[in-house]
Order: sequence, then C-alpha cells, then structure tokens
Amino acid sequence: MKEALGKDWGHSVPLLRSQSRRILRSMIMTSIDFETANPSRVSICAAGLAVFENGTLKEAPYWLVRPPKPHGWFHDAFIECHGLTHLDVLDAPEFPAIAPEFLARLTCADLVIAHNAKFDIGHLRATLNYFGLACPAFDYLCTCNLARRVWAELPNHQLSTLAAQIGHQFNQHQAQADAEAAGRVLLAIMKHLNANTPRELLQKAGMEPKRFCQEKAR
Repeated sequence: MKEALGKDWGHSVPLLRSQSRRILRSMIMTSIDFETANPSRVSICAAGLAVFENGTLKEAPYWLVRPPKPHGWFHDAFIECHGLTHLDVLDAPEFPAIAPEFLARLTCADLVIAHNAKFDIGHLRATLNYFGLACPAFDYLCTCNLARRVWAELPNHQLSTLAAQIGHQFNQHQAQADAEAAGRVLLAIMKHLNANTPRELLQKAGMEPKRFCQEKAR
C-alpha cells in the first residue's frame, strides 16, 4: 500500500487505512451440533463446535453434557445412533456450566451454521429457556437447506451424503465431527459459488440468514 512507503498521500491515507481494516478483518463462521439422550428438546448430552477463521479450522471444542433429571433418560434408539449412555455423562456438567464458553463462540461469529438447523437451534432455544439463561443474538443458516438449493441434483442432502460429495470423511453422530463436517460443506459451497464472504454466499444462493433471539428467555 502507498501509505507503507512513508509518503503523505493527503486525503487518500484515511481511506486506505479504512479499506485495510476491512480487508484484514477475520471472517469467522461457527458450526454447531448437538446429540441428545431422547426426544426431549432439553436432553442435550453432547455439544460440539467447529470455529472456522478465514476458511481454516481454528478450534473444535467438545463437551459431554448431563441433561437435567426429568429429561436425562437415554432412549435405546438414541444410544444406538450416537453411542452415548447415562454412564458417559454421570460426571459431566449441566448446560449452564458450559453456556458461557459455548455461547461466546456463537455471538462473535459472522455466521453460525448447523446441518438441519431446526433441530440444533430448537434444542438450544429450549435448553436456554429451561434453565432461564439469556438468549444471545446471532445470525444462523441451515446447511441442509443451502445444499438443497445449490446441489438439487443429489439424491438426498443428509450430512453424510454431502460429506461424500466434497470428499470429507468423518465420524457421523459425534457432535464435534458433525459440526466440522457441516462447516466443511459450507466452505465447499462457498467455493462452488465463488463466494468470498457469508454475505456474498447468501446473495448468490438467494437466501437470508435467520436471527436467533436476543431477549431474555422465559
């Protein structure tokens, strides 16, 4: 840049600095996934995140979570799906203990994503409501709906199908692995559409993000 040469470029200098701040600002996308003990929306037993900064996976935290007692029983079909039982979460924290770390990664993201977001967002909202926790504000997008629009020709849009489409192998129904896979799918779709930012992706796909609640949960 011209200003790096140490010359006085008059009124162009503030403009260049402003442009530089925008260009250098990190783009953060955070993918979420929950596993649950049973059909209850308050039965989260595992939580996974995948935080991507400028297209690179920066961290993928994972928590075992103990559901509250009225919702803590493990259904056989759910055990068969993710392999977790009540024994795995006996000493795990309840959701309020991980909420500060978990929610902070959502509110600082430019876009939060989930595959079949209705499930994960619905469980997050219900759990926050159950424990009386504040409901943070963030924009989110469903990668399943996005893939249906972009890759309509695929036989289905399950996460495993999309992962195979982009050549990503993962351990399905493990919250951390599912979160990363959804993030990889989003990045692949961005590349497919030649989109450099979440805003550009949404414009090219003809979609709008949804807004998670900002008010105090009741």
